[in-house]
Amino acid sequence: MRHAKSAWDDPSLRDFDRPLNKRGERDAPKMGMYLRELGIVPDQIFSSPANRAKSTTLHVVEQLDVRKKIITWDEDLYFTGAISYANAIRRADAESSTVMTVGHNPMTDEVLSLLANEPIRKNFATATIACLETDIENWADLQYGTCSVKWMVSPKDIS
Repeated sequence: MRHAKSAWDDPSLRDFDRPLNKRGERDAPKMGMYLRELGIVPDQIFSSPANRAKSTTLHVVEQLDVRKKIITWDEDLYFTGAISYANAIRRADAESSTVMTVGHNPMTDEVLSLLANEPIRKNFATATIACLETDIENWADLQYGTCSVKWMVSPKDIS
């Protein structure tokens, strides 16, 4: 998932500290409700700790009614590239069947392209969630180009 829409109206804030704007505050819980309606509840979430990503993650978790202990705040998802997203997934517990990352572009878009077994033709807009599926025994075995993109949905798609 890419974080929801963030505010740019306070130039004194560091990029890391930017909050969600009104649309982001509306879209993040909406996407959590969407996952709940589909019956998709992550066993683990790896999220950037940047304010806008953290707020997005907490809104989603609240809608899914799961405990916050499933969240790992991973600074690499803010400070480094797309490979850090794949590496976060590779660190997931073997017992986890559904793993989620919440982060930033261009990294979310890039990791989707790295993992997918076919070209991606949709824009990774704010608060978009892409669902990938792979057939592996252990998350540590995740390889590039081995995931099927089952769906990719933005808040506008479910208005």
